[in-house]
Amino acid sequence: MDYIENGSMSQYLKSNYNELDLYDKLSLLRYILQGLKDIHNKGFVHKDLHSGNILNYNKTNCYITDLGLCKPVDDQDEKKIHGVLPYVAPEVLRGKTYTKSADIYSFGILACEILSGLPPYHNLPHDEFLTLKICQGLRPKFNNVKVPLLLENLIDQCLDANPLNRPSADQLSNIVFNWWSEVFYKKDTEFYKQCNEAEKFNNSMTSTSLNISSPSYTTHPQAIYTSRLLDYKNLPEPQNSKEINDQFYAKYSGIYFFEIIFLF
Repeated sequence: MDYIENGSMSQYLKSNYNELDLYDKLSLLRYILQGLKDIHNKGFVHKDLHSGNILNYNKTNCYITDLGLCKPVDDQDEKKIHGVLPYVAPEVLRGKTYTKSADIYSFGILACEILSGLPPYHNLPHDEFLTLKICQGLRPKFNNVKVPLLLENLIDQCLDANPLNRPSADQLSNIVFNWWSEVFYKKDTEFYKQCNEAEKFNNSMTSTSLNISSPSYTTHPQAIYTSRLLDYKNLPEPQNSKEINDQFYAKYSGIYFFEIIFLF
């Protein structure tokens, strides 16, 4: 930690998000995937991947750290679930075996955080209600940030309720590296075009309208971003649900959380 001046990813985004363009964000995703690919190819799973465990070396380079829960894939003796709730895959929350695909889900949440600049579910208590909604299909939003459709679709695959539908770290690493190259070399590709359109839109927005650096951005006192024991019972089978997301965010917009409880 003494040699990483920028600290964790969560700290870095909080202080420097408005200085990052889509190319920078792709670079960060690329380095995270390279590290995750190396872990998986060695036969391990991380089991605690979140923005507090990513260290930012500089604007476009970062490293995965804190391998305290890292275990061989076939070592599944521990029955208790530890982690940071928003990053934990829904099947793991229900007590299923932790697999490489669960790390991919965590990466998908990380990608949303890097692209939006907002910690996942920062304005909600990280409790049984949120756990229930995650299993029912709730996923983080990009806020008002425009994201290339191809990248958005890839993140959706990472966050699929069925772990078998999630891509591998190898596949993700190759895809994101190719996209990064297309942007770097300004190739005439569909992703580069989408990236340019998204960048123009994002540049037209102010930090206030993005609600990232403005004073109105606050973290709920019960939003917990450190690893802890997660013990929730009788959760439903994980599912994908556009309806749950549309309903939740439509009702949530402009009102406080305690009002949402009554709406549901």
